[in-house]
Amino acid sequence: MIRKKWNKYPYIVLFIIHFILLLFTFTKANNRKSLVVLLFSNMGIAYLFEYIVLSFLHLYRYKPEFFRKNFLDEISGAILSQAVYVPFTALFITAFKLNWIVKLGFAVYFMLIQKLFIKMGIFKERGWKTRYTLILIYLYFHISDQWLRFLEKGNSFIQKLTLYNMVQFTCINLLVALEMMHKLTFGRGYYHSLMEQHKMETSYASLMSVLKTWVTYIGNIKAKALVVVGKIVVDYILKKSRLIKIKSLIPITIVDILVISLAPLYKKWIGDAALYSDSTNK
Repeated sequence: MIRKKWNKYPYIVLFIIHFILLLFTFTKANNRKSLVVLLFSNMGIAYLFEYIVLSFLHLYRYKPEFFRKNFLDEISGAILSQAVYVPFTALFITAFKLNWIVKLGFAVYFMLIQKLFIKMGIFKERGWKTRYTLILIYLYFHISDQWLRFLEKGNSFIQKLTLYNMVQFTCINLLVALEMMHKLTFGRGYYHSLMEQHKMETSYASLMSVLKTWVTYIGNIKAKALVVVGKIVVDYILKKSRLIKIKSLIPITIVDILVISLAPLYKKWIGDAALYSDSTNK
């Protein structure tokens, strides 16, 4: 095993590689707005996967050693994996319509990275198998391709799911930002478990994202205000029940208002993706 202080560097190197891949994708592609929507949605899909596998089943553990607090450290590894490495690669493959051989090649690449990280002691399996990574990432690349096709065709169901994915992705990342600033902690009492924190944060964010997606499609100012006020009441009850630890409800309320304000913009981008497809097909 490598020394802990070096754990972060393989994660950082991968971030640089995949960030360059993302820049290349947006530099060369024409349908940038569609790709932004797809990227956010792909990240949301990846987060849903992480919700089940990491938060509830706890089948593996990231150990990048970015933070001393185990929860934040594990979350930082999950964010890099599910919001950077795999989604950035999926976007590259979809944008340039690369074939199944390339998809399989990248899936093998991620499987080999996982094996390397296990040997280095910076990723730990707890029931997970590397072959699952190979199969699921390969399927994920195909889902990304089909998702963009449905988006550009204006499929109503996929548009709604995409908005939910984008809202959920934004919500989770803003909550994690509050946790990193020591403004918020999920879990009952002081000695909450790592698994409890994962379950509470992801369940909280996912349920609230359903509400915010729904109210965005209603488009009613009164409904949005009611959601914000109702959310303050819920957060107050959670605070008193010690299910969340927060000194003031103001930061988390600001997050709610920000997400509800961004959601209509996301909805417009999703609609623009279909409009772009119509204009290019004429």
